[in-house]
Amino acid sequence: MSPPVSPPVPPPADRGATRIADRVVRRVAGRAAEEVLRPVGGEVVRASADVRGSRVDRIQLDVGLAYPSHLETSGADLQQRVAERTARLTGLTVSRTAVRITRLAQSPPPAVEPAVSAETAGPGGGRRPWSERRVPAAVFALIGTVVCGALLADVVAVALGRAPSDLRVRALDWLTGHGPADTAVAVGAAVATVAGLWLLLTAFTPGLRGRLAMVGPRTSLDRPAAAALVRHRAADVPGVARVRVTAGRRRIVIRARITFGDPDEVRDTLKDVSRDVVTGLGLAKPPRVRVRVSRDAYWQPPRPKDPDHKEATPDVPAHAPAPTPTPAP
Repeated sequence: MSPPVSPPVPPPADRGATRIADRVVRRVAGRAAEEVLRPVGGEVVRASADVRGSRVDRIQLDVGLAYPSHLETSGADLQQRVAERTARLTGLTVSRTAVRITRLAQSPPPAVEPAVSAETAGPGGGRRPWSERRVPAAVFALIGTVVCGALLADVVAVALGRAPSDLRVRALDWLTGHGPADTAVAVGAAVATVAGLWLLLTAFTPGLRGRLAMVGPRTSLDRPAAAALVRHRAADVPGVARVRVTAGRRRIVIRARITFGDPDEVRDTLKDVSRDVVTGLGLAKPPRVRVRVSRDAYWQPPRPKDPDHKEATPDVPAHAPAPTPTPAP
């Protein structure tokens, strides 16, 4: 008797499907980023991933880097390492990896030479990343869902032989009795126009005004982090007692108060130091540096007394009688 013949095994593609959840890819990307950042003193603040089938559309990483370090090179290296590591461990294709630098630590990392320049930057380098506009999209999607759902429910009810809703009947009666010249209609049209213009503005502008675009592809730096770097270096200039730095998109303003030294020399030193810091950030469009210096209030020793100067004494008449002592009780 011959042994039973087992049925042929179908190929792996026909056996089923394997789906990897977003949170799994998020954790893998976060662990991959930690493998790169921990040896040099960095940290992962937040990680997110968007999976579509066998492709990862986007990996977003908010990280903290160690100071001092070349931010442009560190961001580009982190992007490449996370994308390669995530693709190798999950088997998915990583389409985009975005890195956002949100804080700086004080532990010094090993020296890293710049590897990416404005000429060799990949696609998307030098452009500020676009905001996802989650809040406006969610608000308008919710409003549209509620309105369309109410209309659909009323239409289905009418098709089933029921009477239309009282709200729709009153709305139609009101619309038939009011024209474009009415105040209520004009106000509604103005509100709809403003909402439409706002949607167009959010669609055609990148947003994320708090970030500065870097030379590396899809790499940005928060403006508070840039201000902290400049303030850290400006505080080491001799004579500077207090310093405040404001980082904008086109200029960085430094307001310093000094206790000693020539204000013009301190101002020139602050400009040179700040420009060196801004140049080392690897920004696509380095902002201009403006420095304002003022003297701080400081203690002054009292003036020495003049030996020839005598203190003024009250004039006492010569004929005034001497005061008599008062007997004790």
